[in-house]
Amino acid sequence: MAERLKVDGTELDKFFKDLTKAKNSFVALQKVLHDPGVNGLGADDLDKACDRFQEDWHHGAGEIAEQIAELMDITKKAKDDFREVDMALEKALDKARRKGGST
Repeated sequence: MAERLKVDGTELDKFFKDLTKAKNSFVALQKVLHDPGVNGLGADDLDKACDRFQEDWHHGAGEIAEQIAELMDITKKAKDDFREVDMALEKALDKARRKGGST
């Protein structure tokens, strides 16, 4: 029975890796948006649009990166908690089996 209840951390590991990639992407985006713009492309409207985009998304990219980092912490804690509960359940079931209880 304990084997059916055992938590498989593979999906949480994959989710954590995906979150790490997303956070890194937003950190890189924030850096690019902070650096000097792409002015001088030859079209004033395009230069202005790029400036507006940089202004709008520089702060937003940083906020998203911070929220992803918080979600990563929550995900890691959830995995650790699942593992702890799984081990405690396995010990309890093993103890019950040794005492002759049914599971």
